[in-house]
Amino acid sequence: MTEFRIHTYTAAESGIFANSYLLETADGVMLVDANLLVSDARALAARLTALRKPLLAAFVTHAHPDHFNGLPYVVADDVPVHASAAVAEAIAEAAEPKRAQWQPVYGDEWPDRYRVPEHVVPAGGTVELGGLRIAVHDVGAAESHADSYLLVTGGERRVAFIGDLAFDGTHAYTADGHTGRWLAALDRLDGELGGLRLYPGHGAPSDGSLLAAQRRYLLMYREAVRRIADGAPALSDAQRQELTGLMTRFLPDAPLDWLVGLGADAVATELAAEAVPAELAAEAVPAGPAAEAVPAR
Repeated sequence: MTEFRIHTYTAAESGIFANSYLLETADGVMLVDANLLVSDARALAARLTALRKPLLAAFVTHAHPDHFNGLPYVVADDVPVHASAAVAEAIAEAAEPKRAQWQPVYGDEWPDRYRVPEHVVPAGGTVELGGLRIAVHDVGAAESHADSYLLVTGGERRVAFIGDLAFDGTHAYTADGHTGRWLAALDRLDGELGGLRLYPGHGAPSDGSLLAAQRRYLLMYREAVRRIADGAPALSDAQRQELTGLMTRFLPDAPLDWLVGLGADAVATELAAEAVPAELAAEAVPAGPAAEAVPAR
């Protein structure tokens, strides 16, 4: 395994501060995620050109447009794009609906074409390119409908690219409604990635403290939604404003606070569904002293 350098391209706020990473070795470059907007994808392509080395492959960590939209503008048709099977399938399903939803907002900045990763890496599979060993670890639904992380080894260095499994310094996207599974994934990753340098999809690289901070954020967000929604599967406009106020006090001065309200209904629906089995179990408690000890709601 060879040594490598990591170059980071970070979009402005209009591109949700999304990170793309260029992994440079003596033999060439590997891309991790491709940004959201056309202008950022072109700037990323210019950054790649400045390295004066061939792009050997691209990898996509998960199925959100700010990580796959830019592929056609950065990656030539004959350069392979890798992802887990779940991520590739989710991109194929989401790309057109996302374009229909967001192109009216972004106009020409939203790509008019997309690319689905065609090189599917099996669960636990490894790709060796440019002297690097890149292991693709499927996580399942967490921040998105299909998440993964990349474990990259080169020389004496071993790092992980975690996509949006943890955000650094910004509010998080929760609108896919898998926050319970996301928390479970973070618990798992704490063991799998302990001691490694972690490179997130938004924010600066750090250690496992990224995972711990994301877990605290999700616990706070879920509890705030639970209290405000009080069992309802959606929040009113006033309740969304209340939620945003709570979360901005929890994470002062953090950008992307519009994400707080965006995910509110999805998480309220998720929490309402989680509560159903507990309610059914309570109804099944036999009458008598034990039953009377259960507080009414």
